[in-house]
Amino acid sequence: MSRTITVVLFSLSIAACAVQPTHESLKGSTLPPLLPVRDFVANTDYNGHYRISPDGKKLAWKAVAGTREEIFVRTIGRDDARSLGFGAQGYSFVWAQDSRRLLFIKDAGGNENFHLFRVAIDKPDERPVDITPLANTRVAIQQIIENDPAHILVIHNGRDKAVFDLYRLNLDSGEMELLYENTEQVIRVVTDRQGRLRARVRQDDDYRYLELPVPEGTTTRWSILSRWRRDDDVQVLKFNRDGDAVYMLSNRDRDKVALVRLDIATGNEAVVYAHPEVDVSAVQFDRRTLEPALAYTQPDYPRVEALDPRLHDALQAFRKDGPAGIYVSSVDDAQHLVTVDVNDDREVDFYLLDRRSGRTTLLGRGPTHAFADKLASMRPIRFQARDGLTLRGYLTLPATADRPLPTVLLVHGGPFHRDIWQYNREAQFLANRGYAVLQVNYRGSRGYGRAFMQAAIGEFAGKMQDDLIDGVNWAVEQGIADPAHTAIMGRSFGGYATLVGLSMTPETFACGIDIVGPADLATLDENFPAYWKPFMHRWRKYAGDPDNAEDRARMRAQSPLYHAGQVVRPVLIIQGANDVRVKQDQSDRMVAALRAADKDVDYLVIEGEGHRIRHWKNRLKEYRAIEDFLAPCLGGRSSGFDYYQLGSWLF
Repeated sequence: MSRTITVVLFSLSIAACAVQPTHESLKGSTLPPLLPVRDFVANTDYNGHYRISPDGKKLAWKAVAGTREEIFVRTIGRDDARSLGFGAQGYSFVWAQDSRRLLFIKDAGGNENFHLFRVAIDKPDERPVDITPLANTRVAIQQIIENDPAHILVIHNGRDKAVFDLYRLNLDSGEMELLYENTEQVIRVVTDRQGRLRARVRQDDDYRYLELPVPEGTTTRWSILSRWRRDDDVQVLKFNRDGDAVYMLSNRDRDKVALVRLDIATGNEAVVYAHPEVDVSAVQFDRRTLEPALAYTQPDYPRVEALDPRLHDALQAFRKDGPAGIYVSSVDDAQHLVTVDVNDDREVDFYLLDRRSGRTTLLGRGPTHAFADKLASMRPIRFQARDGLTLRGYLTLPATADRPLPTVLLVHGGPFHRDIWQYNREAQFLANRGYAVLQVNYRGSRGYGRAFMQAAIGEFAGKMQDDLIDGVNWAVEQGIADPAHTAIMGRSFGGYATLVGLSMTPETFACGIDIVGPADLATLDENFPAYWKPFMHRWRKYAGDPDNAEDRARMRAQSPLYHAGQVVRPVLIIQGANDVRVKQDQSDRMVAALRAADKDVDYLVIEGEGHRIRHWKNRLKEYRAIEDFLAPCLGGRSSGFDYYQLGSWLF
């Protein structure tokens, strides 16, 4: 049986009759209360994303007004909070240097052509102004300039869709001055807080080069300071205050990414901080000294290392009894006031820290704080793949349920991303419905070093998929997962893995949910956005080059589209209509192939969304479809409203 789901939101206030669990492990268990879908995707009891203004006098944050997420501002020490009066769903913001304006990047319906908007907080009647109204162009903020409140640096691909040029943008007039035209395969420009172009990263077929500008009359010559192979993970971060060194994240000549200091005079690298098990994922710098202050890593639990000893005691104030992720989200220019996000696996809190007094103030709490005690615990796991490779991941189990449990293998995207220990909305939603949730950081996942990443070369639908199935087998052997009631679900590459699992190992999973997942690797590659071209070498090394006949044949063999006839279990496919990464054609063709083979497929296309489902109304549609699909397949709970019986009159 095949269905296309047409979803039209009618009302959130209609009382639903919940679908009770039918799986044997759940029927006799005392599960936590069934939380409404809206608590996960449309919770109005939320305020967060706090940012301190550069002058240290104001706070801006996001919260819900009515049914709309908006930006609020207030003066520190005063009770004068007010909304700026426009929707802010799905995007973040930064302060301009003048502390009077906020800047945010926003696209149109998920098309990823981001524009820069400006809004003045001291002009209540002013609506956000698009100050980069360029057609079919992607804009990004490059640099907030110190002591120049009228300008910022931006990059955009208006001249050539495949590359980004550097501009100085006037925030009042929108006028742009070209500072650097990218005509030499430059993948990044490095600027400082004074708005100066300090370096560039250029690449050729084999190497990437860190180059410094050398003025020669009216022209500029570029001098090579360092080079590394294109397969190395190297990110240029910041020049130090004296300008005689540059800090980078680098795995050149090593397995794990470390924070290194590159001496400009000698070209020598010195390791500043490294973790023995995982890559260093991020670094924050002292604004005055421009020296590294904090280093972040993601082993089993998140970790922050205070490279500046003065920050050690300040961070201690935020540590909980158990594991916690501690992230500095903003700092004023004087470095007196700091906003800090503190999360565990169930909720996140937002704090203001005054470094002068050591005082901490709770600013806000994430949307789950009212029912965090009803959510499940996420714990790290490790197991061996069939070829002996150590794999890691996370397991989230519904509270007070018997075993073995109906299980969802939740596959992350990328594929060069990874799951981390934090509040995970999908995992908690599924666990609340009664499912064990297994997340596996399969080979190719970022963060575990070069060798672990490169073990995925050529292994789409191969050893990468074996890792996922090995995770399921481990969960079965541990008595956690019911092998007859295990589903696979994922977004992007996770959606691809879902389609691979259902078509190439058709008896392994009871059903699957593919969200914006590709079905045909060759045409996926051929339709990637033009601005991905400078970075495509890594993708093609791992997935293949469709212009190479041998690669194309292998990519076809690894594409679920051509194995649709082997699917024997139900599948739900969810697609954003405006997706520019995995275009709707990928899902359309997969659905057509499944229907031609008379397979059980449901298809939900969400209009006005791209690769990420941003708006709460559309997330509500998505999550409702997910729980209604899984309930008859796995025997878990659902909040009701059977789409398939009520049809489009209600939804």
